[in-house]
Amino acid sequence: MTLPEDFYHYLWKYSLFNKLNYKTVAGEALEILNVGLHNMNAGPDFESAKIKIGDTLWAGNVEIHIRSSDWNRHQHQFDPAYENVILHVVSVHDQTIYRSDGTEIPVFEVKDLISKELILNYSDLMAEMTWIPCEKHLSIIEPFIIKNWLSRILIERLEEKSIQVNELLKEYTGSWDDAFYIMLARNFGFKTNALPFEMLARSLPQKLLAKYKDKPTQIEALVFGQAGFLNEMFKESYPNTIMQEYRFLKKKHGLKSIDKYLWKYMRLRPRNFPSLRLAQFAALVLKSNHLFSKINEENNIKNIFKVFKNLPLNSYWDTHYRFGKECRKSSTTLGDEAINNILINTVAIFSFAYGFLNGDKKYINKGINLLENIGPEENGFIKRFIQMNLIPENAAQSQALIQLKKTYCDQKKCLSCGIGIKILLNKNNAAKVSNIF
Repeated sequence: MTLPEDFYHYLWKYSLFNKLNYKTVAGEALEILNVGLHNMNAGPDFESAKIKIGDTLWAGNVEIHIRSSDWNRHQHQFDPAYENVILHVVSVHDQTIYRSDGTEIPVFEVKDLISKELILNYSDLMAEMTWIPCEKHLSIIEPFIIKNWLSRILIERLEEKSIQVNELLKEYTGSWDDAFYIMLARNFGFKTNALPFEMLARSLPQKLLAKYKDKPTQIEALVFGQAGFLNEMFKESYPNTIMQEYRFLKKKHGLKSIDKYLWKYMRLRPRNFPSLRLAQFAALVLKSNHLFSKINEENNIKNIFKVFKNLPLNSYWDTHYRFGKECRKSSTTLGDEAINNILINTVAIFSFAYGFLNGDKKYINKGINLLENIGPEENGFIKRFIQMNLIPENAAQSQALIQLKKTYCDQKKCLSCGIGIKILLNKNNAAKVSNIF
């Protein structure tokens, strides 16, 4: 198989070339003193490297390609960022490359310096068609290696989520409460009804809801009306009352509801029906004011949990899961699993994002601690990992496993994965990358 450029990045980063007396293609002795820092952004692949060519010590950048001619094909000759490249590492040297001042860039050709066993290990891993490429090899990895890597990619996941939060902040002119409200609404719908819940929240700004904070009938009318549930006549008193109230509020505020057909009931348990979730959401709106600000300053996880527990729903919902269809009396509270889902996907993310975007470690740690004190999620991803004996201890680890699957395993980025890197090496070479974390 043709080895990708990332494979050569990996070899350079961990100094995995066969140990010989290295020479440049010009025949000069080459000593690699420091491989430099792997640059994941635009510009040369490795920065601040140190090498010795002959008797001369060089400090600068290193660029890596499959062929030397890739330099010109990638248009580096026109980019000033590449002027400080001190070494061109290539599999095959097929063209001499010059800097803009006419000096030749030294070349290190590595095609004959790579372990055949390492190439075979990589080829085998890429050829795997299992749920994750390394599924058959996980048992050889020490648990502390996996745990350390999960800790790293949890931070990666939370930073990615923070960027999404920042986009919401831009949309709502820096209002953390408004951004939190939109994200909270989306997660109230969980996966099945996330989109209509977000659309609902966007159609019901908090400024409008604040006008009716102490008026349950109006809040319920606004929530159900904007959700598209009050466009018909009902036989029962409660839905008729809020329907009539919504007609008045709709005209008063110039509102336009979303389409009812967007809400999905199929394959949902009655406790997860969107009608009941909307009632719970309306109750939360009534119970809370400046919710993000309050939660963000609360350090007791039990108190944060209580915010979403025992919401003051209208008694109608004690015997209904949807309008016009009576059922036997049942609990209308959000279940613990549902609350934990909200804490994981909204509260923890916003706490971390608040710290990350404002440079405050207190809130970064708060977001992480919250995840570490919630039990692991139960979903298809996690069940598969448990079958492979990767058993998460808490939500921090289950979130990291989701990141591992989606960002690394599904895309076969084994060369960027701490677990994959260990598996690629045979036992004799494993010590060479003991510092990957």
